[in-house]
Amino acid sequence: MKVSVVLLSSVEAPDALSRWLLGYLRAIGVEDVKLTRDSGDYSSIGQAYSESDVVIVAGAAGNPDAVRVIAGLLGLGVEVNEEALNYVRSYYSDTLDVPEGLENLALTPEFSYVVPNERGPVPAFVAMSLTEDKIIAGLPPRPSEAVECFERGVQDFIREKTGKRFSATMTFHLACDRSTADMLADELSRELRGVFARFDLRFLGREGAPLTLTVYAGTAEELYDTMVAAEELLQKLAAQRGVQVLGGGISSQATEESIF
Repeated sequence: MKVSVVLLSSVEAPDALSRWLLGYLRAIGVEDVKLTRDSGDYSSIGQAYSESDVVIVAGAAGNPDAVRVIAGLLGLGVEVNEEALNYVRSYYSDTLDVPEGLENLALTPEFSYVVPNERGPVPAFVAMSLTEDKIIAGLPPRPSEAVECFERGVQDFIREKTGKRFSATMTFHLACDRSTADMLADELSRELRGVFARFDLRFLGREGAPLTLTVYAGTAEELYDTMVAAEELLQKLAAQRGVQVLGGGISSQATEESIF
C-alpha cells in the first residue's frame, strides 16, 4: 500500500507535522510513503491520488477549494456536512467572535466520514471513491489539530489495510532535554518496526522529558512482544547516553486498544 501526504500552503509548522505523520505511518505498517508540499494550485493532490491508495491532505479541512478538488478526484459532489457543521457551531457557541461563513468550514465531499476535532473549529474528514479502492483524508492546518484528528479516526482506515489492529501506548519520563529525547525517539523508531516514538507535550509532567511509545501489531501476542522489546531497547539506548529513565513502562503506563 502506498500513502501520499500532501501539505497545503496553509499548514502551520509543516516540518513538525510531516515528521510526525511519516513516523506514525511507518509504525502502522505503511512501507511506501511519499511527502509533497503543494505549490498553491492543488495540483499535487491529483498527482498524489494517481500514484497512491491513500492520500492525506493536511490543510484541506475547512478549505472549500481543496475540498472541491478532492471531491472531483473521487467522482463525488460536495455538501455542507451536517455533522461537521454541528461541530463547528458547537466550537463557537461560547464566543461572540463568530466568523462569517461557518458552512464553508463544514464543506466536505459527499458521504464523508467526519472526525471530531477537540482542539479547534474544523473537523477532519475521510472520503472514499465509489469506483476505486482509494481514500482521501483532509486534516486541519494546525499540527496539534491535525494530530488529534489523525489519531481519533483517520488512522483507523489505514490500519484496516495494513492489518495493525492492536495498539498500546507507554509514556516514559527521561532525565534529559528535548533534543536528547528526540534523538532517542528517532533511533528507537528506526531500530524497531511497529513502534512510533516521539516527544509528546501532552504528557509533560513535573519531572523529566516525556517520551511516548505507541506500539502497533497484528495480534495481541505480537503486541506484547514488541512492547517488551521497545522498553528494553529504550532502557539500553538511554543507558548508552547516560540518561536516567525516571518512570514509565508496561506495568504502569500501557493502555491497549483494538480498532475493531
